[in-house]
Amino acid sequence: MDVKERIKSLLQQADIYQAQGLLNEAKDRYMQAGQIIKQHEDVIRNKSLLSSIAAKVRAINDDMKRLEESPLLREMPEQVQEVIRTKFSFSKDDNLKDMEGAIALAKFGQYKRALREFNELLSREDIRMDVAKNIFRCHMAMDLIEDAAVQYEQWMNGNLFSVGQLGKLRFFLQNILEKKGIDRQLPMPDDPGREKEVTQEEILDISSVGITISEGVKKGETIEYDVSFQSGNVINILISSTDKYLLEHLDVGITLDQVQFYSPMAMFNGKAVVSAKSKIESGPKQGYYSLDIKIKSI
Repeated sequence: MDVKERIKSLLQQADIYQAQGLLNEAKDRYMQAGQIIKQHEDVIRNKSLLSSIAAKVRAINDDMKRLEESPLLREMPEQVQEVIRTKFSFSKDDNLKDMEGAIALAKFGQYKRALREFNELLSREDIRMDVAKNIFRCHMAMDLIEDAAVQYEQWMNGNLFSVGQLGKLRFFLQNILEKKGIDRQLPMPDDPGREKEVTQEEILDISSVGITISEGVKKGETIEYDVSFQSGNVINILISSTDKYLLEHLDVGITLDQVQFYSPMAMFNGKAVVSAKSKIESGPKQGYYSLDIKIKSI
């Protein structure tokens, strides 16, 4: 990859990370791009690019400082959290209903309360694997990467999960880390049959989706979003309010005919329906839109 392509790739990654609220990752990519530009000033003719990157880094620093200085925005009152937990639980199955409540809290940015709920649900064997994956997602949403890795290691040293389940959890989390460009190798359970079991991981663990814009000036453009949470065939993504050209065409009930679903194993084309859409009013993702997409076909 030549210098210009490397810079372009880093800036695209930074934009995606920033749109997802991953400020540390976005800042890191912008700074990498800036360093390359400085090292190759004889090749890069766009002299204003460095100033533009510096302005974006300053904006990210301001956002990070605002979040640090506004702890009240991070968590809603306990009473409001309880309303969210109960209002967005629809399943008749008690286990699924309780997990829906925890996922709803996470969708509204209430990750600490969601983690408490998920940890309480680990005792329920029939949903334990889904609960564990959502615990990883909560840690990653809060940029607590090491906490996710430590949680896996604690489970690996305990007896809550079988060796096969641990292999699947390692595969799931390792894929997330690699997708984010994080160089962190997770330890593997010492079992000769583990590798075979890991490679048979369910393909319906969707890590990201590509949505093709069907109308407007950006018709035909595909935008990729990381999956925040998943419950069965319903996945949740977060969209920045600045992506107005996409949000205005994503009303509840709309069928998306061109969706790319990315799993740790492969990419699939399919269809989906927008099943829920709400604006996050509090927490670290305040201002973002939470979008539920129900997979129709892959």
